[in-house]
Amino acid sequence: MNRFEKRLLIGLGLLIVLLAVLESLAPKPMDWSWSFSRHHKTPYGSKYFYERLPDLFPEVRAITDPITTTADNRLHDELALSEPVNHVLINHHLSLDGYAAEQLLALVAMGDHAFLSAHWFGSDLADSLNIAVQQGFNVQEDTSDIRFVGEQRMANGVFRFARGFPGTYFTRYDTARTRVVAVDGAARPVLLHMRWGDGRIVLCSAPLAFTNYNLLKDRNAQFAAAALSLLPPRALWWDEYQKAGRVENTSFFRFVLSQPALKWALYLAESLLVLFTLVYVRRQQRAIPVMEPPRNASRELADTIGRLYWHKGDHAGIARKLILHFKDDVRARAYLRSFAYDDETFRHLATKAGMPTDDMARRLRNLERIEAAPRLSEAELLALSNELHDLRQRLP
Repeated sequence: MNRFEKRLLIGLGLLIVLLAVLESLAPKPMDWSWSFSRHHKTPYGSKYFYERLPDLFPEVRAITDPITTTADNRLHDELALSEPVNHVLINHHLSLDGYAAEQLLALVAMGDHAFLSAHWFGSDLADSLNIAVQQGFNVQEDTSDIRFVGEQRMANGVFRFARGFPGTYFTRYDTARTRVVAVDGAARPVLLHMRWGDGRIVLCSAPLAFTNYNLLKDRNAQFAAAALSLLPPRALWWDEYQKAGRVENTSFFRFVLSQPALKWALYLAESLLVLFTLVYVRRQQRAIPVMEPPRNASRELADTIGRLYWHKGDHAGIARKLILHFKDDVRARAYLRSFAYDDETFRHLATKAGMPTDDMARRLRNLERIEAAPRLSEAELLALSNELHDLRQRLP
């Protein structure tokens, strides 16, 4: 490696380091996707909302198991049922199947409370609760107004939420057991309080109201606090499973790093790989010679002989050699013992070529005439070449 190559590598290395530093310092674009997760600081994450829950409830616990597992554990434990809790499920779509919805409602009927906020509640859960939701408009608007209603309003004033609420509202609910707590700007229900057995269910069709972005705007945090005040002051279980599934690293390296022997084997392999790179990085690759493709001597010989006959003007000699080569080719392809200008050969080749026998006989008779001709013109030689090419194309 000469001095120029070393300087070039050093320059490339410094350029890569500089690009990496600039990339790390560049501001990342804002992520406006809906997550509702307690781990996310993004605008539509719920990290700030989750961190403020201990201000309203004596105990807050994150649940990463499906609701069926939680329900099975509680329904089979009389001591657990004697201490009811609040279940909070917030997501864009609460995809509870029939069994999960049945188990959740069984917990509520035994005395638990549930706070369910989503744009869509799934068919099984919606059918069980006898509710239906609908989106108010097809395009996202800039703002959405929500206000509390009723004789004893949870909070006064209008709460304005920005950045395109889908405008989802309730179109059907059981009026015998449900009361409307809040409505949107068009007086459509968005927050319901429902009796269910010994417990209560709070349904909200505006889950974006409980995200970081909207909680930090104006006085919107009062709306979230007022909505949660419908739950009694008891232990609150925050459902994280509906957002991200089971929070568990299931990668291959998780198992490898958990075993001491495999962990040290991995470290040793990485060390040997680094050592191998450092030792052989200075080896220079021997120059690979440029190999010219082998010459086609047969083609050059044929070209030379052809030019010789052409300059001599011996078109008849070229024609005889073309016909002789054609005979050898046809005899091999058509499985002929010998090539003769007779009726048996005509019929055999006509069958192979799929053409009338008379036409094949006429063409081969013409070849016989040209083969015996003492002289040929340039035009006749060109016509012969085209005729032989056409016959080769017809034969299999």
